[in-house]
Formats: sequence, C-alpha cells, structure tokens
Amino acid sequence: MTDKLNLIETIAKNDSFSTFSRLMGTSHANEAFSTGGDFTVFAPTNDAFGKIPDKQMDTLLNEPGQTSLKKLLSNHILPGKMFASNLSSKLSTPTITGSEIRISDSNGLKINESGVQARNIEATNGVVHALDTVLNLDSKTFTTGPLTPVAETEKAAQPVPAGFISQASENGKSDAAAAAK
Repeated sequence: MTDKLNLIETIAKNDSFSTFSRLMGTSHANEAFSTGGDFTVFAPTNDAFGKIPDKQMDTLLNEPGQTSLKKLLSNHILPGKMFASNLSSKLSTPTITGSEIRISDSNGLKINESGVQARNIEATNGVVHALDTVLNLDSKTFTTGPLTPVAETEKAAQPVPAGFISQASENGKSDAAAAAK
C-alpha cells in the first residue's frame, strides 16, 4: 500500500492550501481530476488569496454557480505530471482550460510572474507546486503581471473536458459562505 494521497487529499492536508482546497470544492473545480490521468497543480497559498481585494473575492464567491471562480482555479491545473525540472525548460504551456501560462526560470521559477514557493509535492495522480500569487488570465479582474493578450489566449484555447466548465452553472452557490475568508 502506498503512502501517497491523490491531488485533492494532498492539497487538503497542507494548511498553506486551505483556501485553495475549500474553493476547489465549492466551485467544483476539483471535478477536473475525475477525468483520469495525471495533473500538475499550481496551488496558490492562503497568503496568495489574501492579495485579492475583498470585493473581487466576494464577487467570485457570490456568483451563482461560481463559474468564474471555477475557471480561475482551473487555470492553475495543467494536464500531465510536470516536475519543476520539466517546467524550467518550457516557455509556456496550456492549462486544462486551454489558456497559456508563461514559465520563466531567471531569478527563481515563476509562473506568469508568480513565484513558485514549494516544488514537487507528489500525489498519486500528479504533482503540486505552491504559488505566492493567484494566477489570472483575465485582465478584467485582477492581475499578477503582464498577461497574454486575449487574441493569443483565444488562439491557443483547447477544448475543456466535456461539460466541465458548463456544469458549474448547474451547481448553484454551493457553500459560498463556507469558502469565504
């Protein structure tokens, strides 16, 4: 029997990811892992979520179905298992939503200007890396530095697992109050 936990359990047991874990559950973004296969998760720490203005967090939490929150969190998930050593050789890679994230390894490993604080936290179905800032690919809300232009993001978009994002609108508010800070 293995001591490793799956991604949902690995994220949930780490106190630094308690906000991310809670939000993944309330928005149903953790359903992405039910499609099978391995994933790489860039999990923002609790401090990273603390950088988001309260008004913007309230908007995400109180949206019926939390569709925007689900999409935001899904932008932190890559298909396949990528250790830090694999990431440093890439310039960009798509998330499960098809949005591109930028990777740099000068002055420390960074994902879209967000610093990677902890690396290679292994799970049975993937690997987790801790981030110091929540990634965002939509300049209409909050940013973490220079963003990929919308036209390039749309060009790079790949299909999301069938019904993944659209199911969020059917799930209702689902514990939005419990996910609040």
